[in-house]
Amino acid sequence: MIRTLRRVKLFLPVVPVLLAALALVILVGAIGGIATAKPNPPGSSAGVACDAVTGQAGGLDPAQQRNAKIIAGGAMGRGLGTTGAAIGIAVALAESTLFNYANDGTPTLIGSAEGRQLNDAERAVTRQSLGYPHDKVGNNLDSIGLFQQRPMSGWGPPQDLIDPLKSSGIFFDRLVKVPGWQTLPPWNAAQTVQGSPSSDGGIYRQMYDRAVVIVAALTTPTTTLSPTLPATTTVDNEWCAPAGLRGSPAGAVSLAGGGSAAWGGYSNGQIPANALCPVPTFPTLLLECSAAKAFDQLNNAFKAQFGQNIGITDGYRSYDEQVACRAEKGSLCADPGTSNHGWAKAVDIGGCCGVNSGAGAAFDWLTANAATYGWVHPGWAQPNGSKPEPWHWEFESIS
Repeated sequence: MIRTLRRVKLFLPVVPVLLAALALVILVGAIGGIATAKPNPPGSSAGVACDAVTGQAGGLDPAQQRNAKIIAGGAMGRGLGTTGAAIGIAVALAESTLFNYANDGTPTLIGSAEGRQLNDAERAVTRQSLGYPHDKVGNNLDSIGLFQQRPMSGWGPPQDLIDPLKSSGIFFDRLVKVPGWQTLPPWNAAQTVQGSPSSDGGIYRQMYDRAVVIVAALTTPTTTLSPTLPATTTVDNEWCAPAGLRGSPAGAVSLAGGGSAAWGGYSNGQIPANALCPVPTFPTLLLECSAAKAFDQLNNAFKAQFGQNIGITDGYRSYDEQVACRAEKGSLCADPGTSNHGWAKAVDIGGCCGVNSGAGAAFDWLTANAATYGWVHPGWAQPNGSKPEPWHWEFESIS
């Protein structure tokens, strides 16, 4: 809102110098306030109203539920109300059925704006989305994420568009710039933002009533928390939790690698395959996506030095696999539900060049260089540690 100043006559005697000094102080303060005020960056998750979306919407699977809460929480936190939330969810329903889509860069469609297929460089940019957590994989042009936003169209880089919090923020940043969006038919406001082939916003109109029902359910609390007990984070509200607490009750400490080990709101050994990524040189083994990418880079450097892959014998270990491992190998395997392999951030390396022996040139090279790529040999697994395992390496400090 633009403020207007109104001139007020002073009828009391005043000292002109005092007035001038007072005006100078006010002017400097105002300028200082303007200079230091910083807007939120595009797509910022600041102001997400976690406590406004504590209900549950029927007919959605856990991934859809989580994504709907992110969108609605972002709208409510920005003061866009249930109408803004419903517009966002209607768009995501129409564009992606509320699933967060990565893109494998294999489309054969011809873009209406470009009049051609994607070139190799554009496909490579699109494929970057595969390196981040996602629900499903598609190949609609270079469209990515819940809102099917396109890097080529200036929506942002893949790492932002595949992040539900950021992509929702980007959508709402544009929605509030639509003149009179609050009074437009909701689907017309959505169409103005998205610019979809459905020129009248028909695809969003078809989803709007359902979106209204979803928002109503999410904004209706279904549980009452005790005032003396902390709330807990779960698979569908972990996006609101501090990073170190994701996947664990608030204030609790994980028994398997500390708070930093948990991610995505998943429990140990309960991470779905579509949230993980294969290690490119060992595609049958899955890891958290950043860990998989980093290990591949480490392996390439190792191969350049020794002419062979490091080799991996074990990566992500599901809860059932942890049970089987414990039954077969006893104390060599952690209690089920506590293994660092259950966070998809640990590997057991193979026997190439004696790299898993705890001695020799290959092992020494790995010890000296692995940290450059984010991989570490935890203290307990080192030769003088409490449980020497020269084959066990972890991504980041999760032990």
